[in-house]
Amino acid sequence: MLHVRQLVAAGALAAAAAMAQPAVAADHVIRLTHGMPEALDSGQHAWALVFKETVEARSAGKIEVRILGNNAAGNERQQLERVQNGINQMILVSEITQPFFFKPALVLGTPFLFPSSEVAWAVFDGPWGQKYNEAFQKQTGIRIVGHIESGFRSFFNSKKPIKTPADLAGMKIRTGENAVHMAMVRALGGSPTPVSWTEVYTALQQKVVDGMENPPGLFFSMKFHEQQKYLTLNKHLYSVHTAMINEAFFQGLPADLRGMVIESARLATTIGRSQAYLLERAALEKLKGVGIEIYTPTPAEFEQFRKIGQPPALELVRKEIGSEWVDGALKAVADAEKALRAY
Repeated sequence: MLHVRQLVAAGALAAAAAMAQPAVAADHVIRLTHGMPEALDSGQHAWALVFKETVEARSAGKIEVRILGNNAAGNERQQLERVQNGINQMILVSEITQPFFFKPALVLGTPFLFPSSEVAWAVFDGPWGQKYNEAFQKQTGIRIVGHIESGFRSFFNSKKPIKTPADLAGMKIRTGENAVHMAMVRALGGSPTPVSWTEVYTALQQKVVDGMENPPGLFFSMKFHEQQKYLTLNKHLYSVHTAMINEAFFQGLPADLRGMVIESARLATTIGRSQAYLLERAALEKLKGVGIEIYTPTPAEFEQFRKIGQPPALELVRKEIGSEWVDGALKAVADAEKALRAY
């Protein structure tokens, strides 16, 4: 869990790093890609910027980090392929794309898995998260150096308020190419329609889809509110973004620089999480300001979404990857909740 003292210290380190200038020409260049706008109203770009400034300062300029945001290096799948192939060295990538490279990542798309950001952080930073990171690296050749978030995904649409699953009937809802997300939307009565991230705005504008499911902060930063009218805060899915580095490149760095990369990633993860956490809440006020109608389901209505949407998604995940990863994640969540309540 983040504490005020940790955030203040992290901010001070980042500020110091920002003021430092590389003393010598870089021996190593890291091309770090992500799909979000290159602005601080994005937790992903905040992560990238803090990582860049910190690792360049700590390495005295021996490492240069070049940020390629806003899908400049292709869509997420292409970006991750290029990191795996060593064309680029690092990436921040969502849970939607990870299953194409590591099938157990489907468990991250389980609806209503995490009840809060604090629980998610505890799970990713604990034994289950370490197991996930090691298995991902073994299969893909890519090392995970941090998990942040985009917030909790909820339903937006241009047609009418959604208060219960019945209101989704017949609606075309944009999803990523993630079978678990699609299974949930289908179970709730909507029509899941995969659309590439780079084409979402146009799909909304041209009414190819009626709505979408995304975190409010990400939704606002991408200006999707210009094409939508209603938001239902059903918070069905915790949206993960994971920072990764090509393992061969990482191992090719001198030992002291490897340590600097890991420590810089830890700092960036602390700040990236806090930035995304705060932006999600600030975005709700901004969305109200631009005319988005926001509905918060009652506890009974929320339970309808969970009871209808989670079981078929869990069944699909178990069928695809077996129960070990699913049961492990569910236990890790329960253990984290218990520990946080006792804190």
